Amino acid sequence: MEEKIKIYIPESVNNILLKDMERFEFFKKDSSLNRNEFYNTLIVNYYEQYEENQSTIFSHIKDSIRDRSSLPEQDISDIAGDILQYVDIRTYQLDKERYDISISIKPTRQSADDIDYIQNCLLGNSTLSNYFRNMFASYALLPQDKRETIIFKQNFDLISEAIEKDRKIYFTTKNNDAPHIVSPYMIANSKEELFNYLLCKYNNYPYSFRMGRIRQVKILNETRDLTGPIIEVFDRMAKYGPQYSYEVKKPHVPIKVRLTERGIKLYKSMYLHRPPYFKTEGDIYYFDCSRSQAFQYFSRMGSNAIVLEPADLRADLHSFFAFADRKYRKIDKTPLVENDETEQ
Repeated sequence: MEEKIKIYIPESVNNILLKDMERFEFFKKDSSLNRNEFYNTLIVNYYEQYEENQSTIFSHIKDSIRDRSSLPEQDISDIAGDILQYVDIRTYQLDKERYDISISIKPTRQSADDIDYIQNCLLGNSTLSNYFRNMFASYALLPQDKRETIIFKQNFDLISEAIEKDRKIYFTTKNNDAPHIVSPYMIANSKEELFNYLLCKYNNYPYSFRMGRIRQVKILNETRDLTGPIIEVFDRMAKYGPQYSYEVKKPHVPIKVRLTERGIKLYKSMYLHRPPYFKTEGDIYYFDCSRSQAFQYFSRMGSNAIVLEPADLRADLHSFFAFADRKYRKIDKTPLVENDETEQ
């Protein structure tokens, strides 16, 4: 198949696809979005999972009809197919939006065979355009971290295989061809269900790499090198936030923070990157997260969150706010320059 495939989708689905192209860094050399590469990647990596989900629903519908009727098997299949199409329309219509956004897909060498297979074997009574419309809408309903596992399916599969086989891996990262040889421990998703991270031992230290930026994964014949202390760090990272590293040179100590009344309200409402506490003593909260996570989170709360321990984190926050204070004081001492342009 060489001709372009035109699909009509709701605006909300189109917005998710466009945002994912940016989040997962599908860009051309001129920095514009590489839409066709993204669409084809989605098709190749998702159609089998989508078809399996559809087949499971189809089988459940047939079983339900069969248990309640004595219809011939062909009639049961026909009715189940009609119901499934209705379910697709109802499920993916997304608040009854109009399907008025047109997108075009030109098959590539990587996707052409899969698209031919879909067209010849999987459509049933549907058209290729409708099939992809429902598939893209199904993709858009998934959480972002699940969508990332689809778009980078090959890397997820290879790394999972290496972990299962207890092997090291080789990879490069986007915009950096420097080789990385690491002992992978696990793939963990962020608590906000945004991105997935590879937790691995690299140059004898615990590291996390965002899965969407990993390229050219190869499984090596070398056994993983993971010890008890570093595994403890990985387990803590997976629990509190895999995107945040721990300083292995310093002993890990709990982070002790005093929250004002407003600080407690802010903590309850500021969900993004929020570390969970493990105990409280009045207005003092105890956290077991990394220093970097605590710095990023509590620096947003200003004087409503005062870090008491550890001392080095308290000093870093003190310097952060002192530097900002000096900048603001410098501005306050500078006379404002009036705009001398007159309105026309």
